[in-house]
Amino acid sequence: MKRQLFSLVLIGLVTWGTSVARADFLSNGNLDSIAISGQTLATPVGWVASATKSVSGPFSDGMSSETFANISAAGGYGVFFKPFQGTLTDTLTASLYQDNPATAGLTYTLSGWAGAGAGYIGLTDPTVKSEFHLQFFNAANTLIGDSTLNLVSNGQHVLGSPNGGNAFGYFDYTLSATAPAGTATVRTLATIIGAYGNPAGGDQAFVVDAFTLVPEPSVFSLAILGLGSLLAFRRRK
Repeated sequence: MKRQLFSLVLIGLVTWGTSVARADFLSNGNLDSIAISGQTLATPVGWVASATKSVSGPFSDGMSSETFANISAAGGYGVFFKPFQGTLTDTLTASLYQDNPATAGLTYTLSGWAGAGAGYIGLTDPTVKSEFHLQFFNAANTLIGDSTLNLVSNGQHVLGSPNGGNAFGYFDYTLSATAPAGTATVRTLATIIGAYGNPAGGDQAFVVDAFTLVPEPSVFSLAILGLGSLLAFRRRK
């Protein structure tokens, strides 16, 4: 009987873990549904698109949804960030993000495509940041955790370098982080920080597309769930 119980609990945990792991939390993760919101031109529905300059403040033309920034040959849109809108004395920071409910102890894996034109200033100036983030907020909307992937300097792929002949050297980056205690919300964030026009000119685009956010139960969460199931069974006996 105990062996049967253990087997049932194990099967239940695997089934539960698999179903959680397969669930993509993002809305409009492919960025193909667009509308005008916080920027002058259309940006993805369900995402916050914001931009600001270091001196002049909030800015409304830091990014836009464009067909040429789409990674899929089937059509649709990707997001085109516009670093050239900044200057050396008034740099541009632009962010695209989406918030979703989250659970402490779960490990969240972000996958998203990013690429860049050869003239993008973030490829040559290390003070210009090109990043994906997984950020965790508590119920008071206070940031309590931030995992960052530097797209220029990382162990996966150098931003903008050749990748199978696709436009902008698009590459599917991944970033994983475990939600800390007190987490209520997880933020999926793509951003450029401190960008400006490249004096040498050239294709200065920074582009992103096709995001997914998948939660996976931690070993600790599985252990707690299994223990709870066993205790519940013993009480019923």
